[in-house]
Amino acid sequence: MHETPRTYSPVAVCRAIANGELVNYYQPKVDVVTGAWHGVETLVRWRHPNDGLVFPDQFIGVAENHGLIDDLTRVVLVEALAQARRWHDSGLALRVAVNVSMSNLIQLDFADFVLDQLLQSGVAAQDLILEVTESRLMTDLRTPLDILTRLRLKHISLSIDDFGTGHSSLSQLRDIAFNELKIDRGFVHNASQDKTKYAIFTASLGIARQFAMKTVAEGVEDRADWEFLRQQDCDLAQGYFVAKAMPAADLPLWLAEWTARCAAGLDAKTPV
Repeated sequence: MHETPRTYSPVAVCRAIANGELVNYYQPKVDVVTGAWHGVETLVRWRHPNDGLVFPDQFIGVAENHGLIDDLTRVVLVEALAQARRWHDSGLALRVAVNVSMSNLIQLDFADFVLDQLLQSGVAAQDLILEVTESRLMTDLRTPLDILTRLRLKHISLSIDDFGTGHSSLSQLRDIAFNELKIDRGFVHNASQDKTKYAIFTASLGIARQFAMKTVAEGVEDRADWEFLRQQDCDLAQGYFVAKAMPAADLPLWLAEWTARCAAGLDAKTPV
């Protein structure tokens, strides 16, 4: 019997942001052809003083619904860029992705904030990817479009996240100069065995190619998913077959193990 996920109040989430209780975990993205480590997606966790590690589905919605998402995103972005700089200084060249919602993009100073943080961290603009998720329908897109266009002109990459779900749509591809399309996990796992998933996956892949965008498949859970991506010429893979999200300190060990798995033909045990 599954426990009902605990819900948290806006006051508790606000306190978590202010008290530095949010921590970044990082999930690797790898090249499907070569297995090379390409970058990471930043995934926030809440290190709750009583409840342990709390996953974002239990507090991101609260932050969005109560005007806290901008403060939350900025905390995540600042630490992600600081970590990217630490990786760069240690010889690990990779791109770091940070999730932003349309709610962030109605803040007129958001572009300035991102650019200032890049300058302060010393991270190159092309090494930052902003993954845009539209979790709610926006009635006025003028400000978000202006901000995203400005960031794109500064060579920051833009990714349309969870494509095929929510309010992500073809109109976004028409209006925003995205570099990358992330195919939602719901259309990736077992797509080789499910006709509906297969059709949506291949259609999404075709759209990305028409727009000359890189493709990232989320939810790659097993060897069958991995082989399917290779057959479809998808660019990048992300999911439990590669690695779960992890603290930054764990990434060097994962990289060594992943390199060994690739050398062995990926026959080693899938992460659990």
